[in-house]
Amino acid sequence: MTADWVVVTAPTDRGGDPADEVAAALVHARRRFPGITVRTAVLGGQSTVVDALDDAAAAGAATVLVVSGQTVIDRKTDAWFRRVIGHWLRTRTDPPDVRIGRPLSEGSGYAELLVEAIDHGGTPARATTAPLTSPAWQEVPAFNRHVLLCRGPRCSAQGSGETQHAIAEALDARGLGDDDVLVTLTGCMFPCNQAPVAVVYPDDTWYAGLTSDRVDELVDEHLVGGAPITRWSAPRRR
Repeated sequence: MTADWVVVTAPTDRGGDPADEVAAALVHARRRFPGITVRTAVLGGQSTVVDALDDAAAAGAATVLVVSGQTVIDRKTDAWFRRVIGHWLRTRTDPPDVRIGRPLSEGSGYAELLVEAIDHGGTPARATTAPLTSPAWQEVPAFNRHVLLCRGPRCSAQGSGETQHAIAEALDARGLGDDDVLVTLTGCMFPCNQAPVAVVYPDDTWYAGLTSDRVDELVDEHLVGGAPITRWSAPRRR
């Protein structure tokens, strides 16, 4: 082992930091390799792989090993992590050496884990779990505007996470909730070259390059004032 940082990626394209879900494995890895920083990352959401690589570079890491946390490989997700890492390498000055770890399913330990799970036998499934429906989920919120914010791999790699947090903070600061402005995080919405991408309905306004520093103006001018900011409009196919 020559890496001084290890980033364990979760098998998801967006979501929260998966550190709690793999806490036992992280503890074991840190004990086994006490001089190495070990952390988790996702493609989009909280604690992205871009964030992890930026932190590793800022800490002076020489070599970073990125290990997929997937035990049954999702080739699409795995490919996206590689593309985002490649983008990060191309856009950073003097980055550390970044290496891609082999899939966990290729290790001998994976077979042993499967055998252990079969031997254990599991715990009974229950028919008393919470239902899929609830009275609280019956009505459409009475929002004036609906913001769709892309959290796909490309947009997340280019700042949509910061945009998401900025929008939440700006709406909260103005006392606006879901019945005023409903914000929905989406997967890829296709014009990835214009990342971060957002759409505001019912105005059918697509924004290009909606970085966090533009959010306050967006909220005041468009989401509250009702006037789309045309100079940020994304080019559209005619």
